Amino acid sequence: MTKGGLHTARLVVLVLVCCTARICGEVEEQGTCSKDDGVDCGSQNLEVTPVITKLDGVEVGHVQDVILDGKTHQMKTLSMKPQVLEIQHFLTDDECDHVMRLAEKVGMFESVTNTPTKSRNVQIMDMNKDTVLSLREFILTIENSFDIYLDEGDMLKMYADLGMDHNADAEISREELYGQDPKSVAEWLEEYVTKLPHKKSRMSRQAWLYPSKVRDKVLDEIQERVVSLVGLPRILIDKNDEFQVVQYGPKGHYHAHWDSGSWAEKYPCCHHVKTGSGERCKSCRFMTVLLYLNKVDGGGATAFPIANNETFDEHSFRMSGKINLHQHCEDANLVVPAEKGKAIIWYNHHLDPTTGWVGELDSFTLHGGCGVTRGQKWIANKWILVSDEREKDMDPNYRPNRA
Repeated sequence: MTKGGLHTARLVVLVLVCCTARICGEVEEQGTCSKDDGVDCGSQNLEVTPVITKLDGVEVGHVQDVILDGKTHQMKTLSMKPQVLEIQHFLTDDECDHVMRLAEKVGMFESVTNTPTKSRNVQIMDMNKDTVLSLREFILTIENSFDIYLDEGDMLKMYADLGMDHNADAEISREELYGQDPKSVAEWLEEYVTKLPHKKSRMSRQAWLYPSKVRDKVLDEIQERVVSLVGLPRILIDKNDEFQVVQYGPKGHYHAHWDSGSWAEKYPCCHHVKTGSGERCKSCRFMTVLLYLNKVDGGGATAFPIANNETFDEHSFRMSGKINLHQHCEDANLVVPAEKGKAIIWYNHHLDPTTGWVGELDSFTLHGGCGVTRGQKWIANKWILVSDEREKDMDPNYRPNRA
């Protein structure tokens, strides 16, 4: 898709096409290839299994021209592990302002994560198996079970308020733990985060904008620009066309997380599940396009804590506390400043070279929103949803029942 530094985005409107970019070099809207790389595709449409591709970042620091809406943009590679791309001025100031107004008109509501605040299944994180919980181990227990991120001072306050630490050694023994009513801990946490909501893993407000429902010219134009940029089958975007608009106020943040789930999770993809069914599901987001909608007075960067690491061990990472981007934003390997109109793009999954479809989750895409220190931050997320069920995703007659 890159020729001499110039990326010309095409719209793919057929579910089954004559040939793929890997075979003939181009995919035409009518299903035939105009450029032959030694393979005779013929003049007839050949039904082949559709594949998905990625934009080529080449190497860190590489800059390539991208033509969108007849305008040339520069796309810069910020990272290759994971591949993170940046386009300045992807949106105009007027478009940014318009999207924020649309979200406010539709109605903003508090963002929540999939983890309930009051967990029924508390997993005790006794990492060294010594039957005693250190401050760090109890902090991890609270994070994993309640999705609340406390520091050592918060923990000591909880111990004092609940009378948990009988010998005042800042450690909780098995006897001290099981002598405590779990309900009292849950109630203390609920009251505490009501007073200090920034202790939650996520603190923001959001709205959903659906181009197919809103019927807004500006939103339609942004949607078309995304379609042109990503170079993926049009049907994947049209069937799940929503934008998530998010507003972060003072101390607003989203601690390090993945946008998508692992294929090892044996649950259906959420975009294949009926909304409101209560069925457990996983996010299946092949690609993230994040759009910054305003100038942030302080903070609010997007951080990739483990970008370009040689290896990644989730246990060690969680023990380090660096998942907390309030405290460890600047410790991240890649920090992308929030700038109005800018887009950053990354792929949450690898490609499967055998199937030509989505592969396993790329764990190096762990990322989050650093705390806003002054003013507020507005973004819009556009996810390209792709599951491990290619036939459903590419079937124009299969429509997920969503809100």
